Amino acid sequence: MGRLITHIKRFLREPLIHFLAIGGLLYVLYAAVSAPAPAPRDRIVVEPQRITQLTNRFEATRGRLPTEDELLGLVEGFIREEVYYREALALGLDGDDAIIRRRMQQKLEFLTDSGADLLEPAPGELEAYYQANQRSYRTPPAVAFEQVFLGETPSAESVATVLAKLRSEPGIDTSALGERLYLPERMTLSEPNAVDRQFGAGFFAALERAPVGEWTGPLQSGFGVHLARVSEALPAGDRPLDEVRETVLLDWRALKANELRDAVYTRLRGRYEIVFPDSSTSSVN
Repeated sequence: MGRLITHIKRFLREPLIHFLAIGGLLYVLYAAVSAPAPAPRDRIVVEPQRITQLTNRFEATRGRLPTEDELLGLVEGFIREEVYYREALALGLDGDDAIIRRRMQQKLEFLTDSGADLLEPAPGELEAYYQANQRSYRTPPAVAFEQVFLGETPSAESVATVLAKLRSEPGIDTSALGERLYLPERMTLSEPNAVDRQFGAGFFAALERAPVGEWTGPLQSGFGVHLARVSEALPAGDRPLDEVRETVLLDWRALKANELRDAVYTRLRGRYEIVFPDSSTSSVN
């Protein structure tokens, strides 16, 4: 018994991460010290906090408090879940289950990430992170334009004719010059994703190269050939840190969470000897 107590004390000095092994330890301890005696019945304690949790969850879902019968049903549902959970563990049904193993990994990683959410950057650290990643926080370019669709494969002559007419007659009705297509004839200031979503990848880049205030073309889209006039163009611009501080802080914390997760994993992995019995490499530390 003395040796067993020594082992338990040594175990309790390990970091909190070993809470996952407490269930197994209790099982071994029980088997070691009370094998001759009849096994006591497991106790499922329904704490007041559990009832409050069940009540709050019901209220959040239904928009009202549960009735007495509904609350009894919720409590009985919790007890049923706990009974099956404990019996499944006793039968070892959690072993070699990829879903359970992944879920347990996610829970440990969540505990690590939660710690990162409380981190605050040291003086100058957030500014340095912002400077290193400034391109990620720039305002994207935008253009406002109108366009005339000339079909999939118009002749060079027809393109030149329509272009000349657009340039020489500023007030001309553009809808009568091109082919009908379910595309906007005009777009107000729009970012690359919005334009390319309508006209296909690369169309915004073509508009960005076009002169402002002048009909130009031909421009190729995912549908065919267009003539276009850009009425306004805004270049990409840097935003000051104060304007995007909350976003930068969230990104910085996400980076720190990944770093912390890797550091914790490296420390935990160092406790194990990784063995490959069928490999020429006998073990990896």
